[in-house]
Amino acid sequence: MDNDTEEDLKTKEEASSNLAAEDESASAAPAADEKAGAPAAEDAAGQAADEKAPDPAALAAALAAEKDRNVRLYADFENFRRRMERERLETWSRAEHDLLAGLLPIADNFDRALAQAGDDPFSEGVKMVHASLLDFLKKRDVTAIEAVGQPFDPAIHEAVAYQPSPDAPEGTVIYETRKGYKAGEAVLRPASVIVSSGQPGEKKV
Repeated sequence: MDNDTEEDLKTKEEASSNLAAEDESASAAPAADEKAGAPAAEDAAGQAADEKAPDPAALAAALAAEKDRNVRLYADFENFRRRMERERLETWSRAEHDLLAGLLPIADNFDRALAQAGDDPFSEGVKMVHASLLDFLKKRDVTAIEAVGQPFDPAIHEAVAYQPSPDAPEGTVIYETRKGYKAGEAVLRPASVIVSSGQPGEKKV
Protein backbone atom coordinates (compact mmCIF):
# COMPACT_ATOMS: atom_id res chain seq x y z
CA MET A 1 0.00 0.00 0.00
CA ASP A 2 1.09 3.49 -0.58
CA ASN A 3 1.61 6.12 2.09
CA ASP A 4 -1.75 7.80 1.52
CA THR A 5 -3.61 4.62 2.17
CA GLU A 6 -1.74 3.95 5.41
CA GLU A 7 -2.48 7.44 6.67
CA ASP A 8 -6.17 7.05 5.88
CA LEU A 9 -6.28 3.83 7.85
CA LYS A 10 -4.57 5.42 10.84
CA THR A 11 -6.98 8.33 10.71
CA LYS A 12 -9.95 6.00 10.67
CA GLU A 13 -8.57 3.96 13.58
CA GLU A 14 -8.02 7.10 15.66
CA ALA A 15 -11.53 8.32 14.90
CA SER A 16 -12.99 4.98 15.93
CA SER A 17 -10.98 5.05 19.17
CA ASN A 18 -12.20 8.55 19.99
CA LEU A 19 -15.82 7.60 19.37
CA ALA A 20 -15.49 4.55 21.61
CA ALA A 21 -13.94 6.67 24.36
CA GLU A 22 -16.78 9.21 24.10
CA ASP A 23 -19.38 6.45 24.29
CA GLU A 24 -17.73 5.05 27.42
CA SER A 25 -17.68 8.49 29.03
CA ALA A 26 -21.32 9.07 28.13
CA SER A 27 -22.44 5.74 29.57
CA ALA A 28 -20.32 6.18 32.68
CA ALA A 29 -21.78 9.62 33.50
CA PRO A 30 -25.39 8.45 34.14
CA ALA A 31 -24.08 5.56 36.18
CA ALA A 32 -22.02 7.96 38.27
CA ASP A 33 -25.03 10.22 38.63
CA GLU A 34 -27.14 7.28 39.75
CA LYS A 35 -24.52 6.25 42.30
CA ALA A 36 -24.24 9.81 43.57
CA GLY A 37 -28.02 10.23 43.77
CA ALA A 38 -28.68 6.94 45.58
CA PRO A 39 -27.40 8.08 49.01
CA ALA A 40 -29.36 11.31 48.74
CA ALA A 41 -32.55 9.40 47.92
CA GLU A 42 -31.94 7.04 50.83
CA ASP A 43 -31.38 9.97 53.20
CA ALA A 44 -34.61 11.62 52.04
CA ALA A 45 -36.58 8.38 52.44
CA GLY A 46 -35.14 7.86 55.93
CA GLN A 47 -36.02 11.41 56.94
CA ALA A 48 -39.58 10.98 55.67
CA ALA A 49 -39.88 7.70 57.57
CA ASP A 50 -38.62 9.38 60.75
CA GLU A 51 -41.18 12.15 60.34
CA LYS A 52 -44.05 9.66 59.89
CA ALA A 53 -43.04 7.24 62.67
CA PRO A 54 -45.06 8.00 65.88
CA ASP A 55 -43.33 8.54 69.20
CA PRO A 56 -43.90 5.45 71.42
CA ALA A 57 -43.90 7.56 74.58
CA ALA A 58 -46.52 9.91 73.15
CA LEU A 59 -48.64 6.93 72.07
CA ALA A 60 -48.42 5.39 75.55
CA ALA A 61 -49.40 8.70 77.17
CA ALA A 62 -52.35 9.14 74.80
CA LEU A 63 -53.50 5.57 75.45
CA ALA A 64 -53.28 6.04 79.22
CA ALA A 65 -55.27 9.28 79.00
CA GLU A 66 -57.95 7.61 76.87
CA LYS A 67 -58.21 4.67 79.27
CA ASP A 68 -58.53 7.06 82.22
CA ARG A 69 -61.27 8.98 80.40
CA ASN A 70 -63.15 5.76 79.64
CA VAL A 71 -62.87 4.63 83.27
CA ARG A 72 -64.25 7.96 84.46
CA LEU A 73 -67.10 7.83 81.94
CA TYR A 74 -67.99 4.30 83.03
CA ALA A 75 -67.91 5.29 86.70
CA ASP A 76 -70.13 8.31 86.01
CA PHE A 77 -72.57 6.13 84.08
CA GLU A 78 -72.70 3.55 86.89
CA ASN A 79 -73.33 6.27 89.47
CA PHE A 80 -76.07 7.72 87.28
CA ARG A 81 -77.66 4.29 86.80
CA ARG A 82 -77.60 3.56 90.54
CA ARG A 83 -79.02 6.98 91.38
CA MET A 84 -81.86 6.57 88.88
CA GLU A 85 -82.64 3.09 90.21
CA ARG A 86 -82.64 4.38 93.79
CA GLU A 87 -84.89 7.28 92.87
CA ARG A 88 -87.23 4.92 91.00
CA LEU A 89 -87.52 2.64 94.03
CA GLU A 90 -88.02 5.60 96.37
CA THR A 91 -90.76 7.00 94.12
CA TRP A 92 -92.47 3.62 93.97
CA SER A 93 -92.18 3.20 97.74
CA ARG A 94 -93.67 6.65 98.40
CA ALA A 95 -96.55 5.97 96.02
CA GLU A 96 -97.24 2.61 97.66
CA HIS A 97 -97.08 4.12 101.16
CA ASP A 98 -99.49 6.88 100.13
CA LEU A 99 -101.92 4.24 98.87
CA LEU A 100 -101.61 2.16 102.04
CA ALA A 101 -101.98 5.23 104.26
CA GLY A 102 -105.18 6.08 102.37
CA LEU A 103 -106.64 2.70 103.36
CA LEU A 104 -106.06 3.22 107.09
CA PRO A 105 -109.17 5.38 107.69
CA ILE A 106 -111.20 2.58 106.08
CA ALA A 107 -109.67 0.13 108.55
CA ASP A 108 -110.60 2.56 111.36
CA ASN A 109 -114.22 2.64 110.21
CA PHE A 110 -114.33 -1.15 110.11
CA ASP A 111 -112.97 -1.27 113.66
CA ARG A 112 -115.67 1.11 114.87
CA ALA A 113 -118.37 -0.79 113.00
CA LEU A 114 -117.27 -4.15 114.38
CA ALA A 115 -117.19 -2.75 117.91
CA GLN A 116 -120.97 -2.38 117.59
CA ALA A 117 -121.58 -5.46 115.44
CA GLY A 118 -123.68 -8.39 116.55
CA ASP A 119 -124.00 -11.94 115.30
CA ASP A 120 -126.38 -11.22 112.43
CA PRO A 121 -125.52 -12.14 108.81
CA PHE A 122 -124.79 -8.50 107.89
CA SER A 123 -122.21 -8.22 110.64
CA GLU A 124 -120.62 -11.45 109.46
CA GLY A 125 -120.28 -9.97 105.98
CA VAL A 126 -118.63 -6.85 107.43
CA LYS A 127 -116.20 -9.04 109.35
CA MET A 128 -115.27 -10.88 106.16
CA VAL A 129 -114.57 -7.63 104.29
CA HIS A 130 -112.57 -6.36 107.25
CA ALA A 131 -110.54 -9.57 107.30
CA SER A 132 -109.84 -9.21 103.57
CA LEU A 133 -108.58 -5.65 104.10
CA LEU A 134 -106.32 -6.71 106.94
CA ASP A 135 -104.96 -9.57 104.83
CA PHE A 136 -104.21 -7.12 102.00
CA LEU A 137 -102.31 -4.86 104.41
CA LYS A 138 -100.45 -7.77 105.97
CA LYS A 139 -99.19 -8.99 102.60
CA ARG A 140 -97.65 -5.56 102.13
CA ASP A 141 -95.88 -5.78 105.48
CA VAL A 142 -98.27 -3.35 107.18
CA THR A 143 -98.43 -3.92 110.94
CA ALA A 144 -100.07 -2.10 113.84
CA ILE A 145 -97.79 -0.09 116.13
CA GLU A 146 -97.68 -1.28 119.73
CA ALA A 147 -98.89 1.47 122.02
CA VAL A 148 -100.61 0.69 125.32
CA GLY A 149 -98.11 -0.19 128.04
CA GLN A 150 -95.15 0.93 125.93
CA PRO A 151 -92.86 3.85 126.75
CA PHE A 152 -93.87 6.92 124.81
CA ASP A 153 -91.82 7.18 121.61
CA PRO A 154 -92.36 10.36 119.58
CA ALA A 155 -91.12 8.54 116.45
CA ILE A 156 -94.15 6.21 116.46
CA HIS A 157 -96.55 7.77 118.97
CA GLU A 158 -98.46 11.04 118.87
CA ALA A 159 -99.46 12.26 122.34
CA VAL A 160 -102.92 13.85 122.38
CA ALA A 161 -103.08 14.20 126.17
CA TYR A 162 -101.30 13.50 129.48
CA GLN A 163 -103.12 12.32 132.57
CA PRO A 164 -102.22 10.84 135.94
CA SER A 165 -102.30 7.05 136.30
CA PRO A 166 -102.09 5.01 139.51
CA ASP A 167 -100.78 2.00 137.62
CA ALA A 168 -98.47 3.33 134.91
CA PRO A 169 -95.24 5.21 135.50
CA GLU A 170 -94.74 8.61 133.97
CA GLY A 171 -94.12 8.54 130.23
CA THR A 172 -96.00 5.29 129.63
CA VAL A 173 -98.81 5.05 127.08
CA ILE A 174 -102.05 4.26 128.92
CA TYR A 175 -104.66 4.68 126.15
CA GLU A 176 -104.75 4.50 122.38
CA THR A 177 -107.24 6.79 120.69
CA ARG A 178 -106.29 5.80 117.15
CA LYS A 179 -104.19 2.92 115.87
CA GLY A 180 -100.87 3.58 114.25
CA TYR A 181 -99.38 1.52 111.44
CA LYS A 182 -95.97 0.84 109.91
CA ALA A 183 -95.04 -0.53 106.49
CA GLY A 184 -91.84 -2.39 107.23
CA GLU A 185 -89.81 0.14 109.21
CA ALA A 186 -91.54 3.18 107.72
CA VAL A 187 -94.27 4.81 109.79
CA LEU A 188 -97.46 5.17 107.77
CA ARG A 189 -99.28 6.84 110.63
CA PRO A 190 -98.24 7.33 114.27
CA ALA A 191 -100.50 5.99 116.98
CA SER A 192 -102.52 8.67 118.74
CA VAL A 193 -102.14 8.04 122.48
CA ILE A 194 -102.70 9.34 125.98
CA VAL A 195 -99.58 9.27 128.13
CA SER A 196 -99.29 8.83 131.90
CA SER A 197 -98.10 11.89 133.77
CA GLY A 198 -97.34 9.82 136.87
CA GLN A 199 -99.14 9.02 140.11
CA PRO A 200 -102.21 11.13 140.98
CA GLY A 201 -101.30 14.04 143.26
CA GLU A 202 -97.59 13.58 142.54
CA LYS A 203 -95.93 16.95 142.40
CA LYS A 204 -93.49 17.70 139.63
CA VAL A 205 -90.18 19.25 140.64
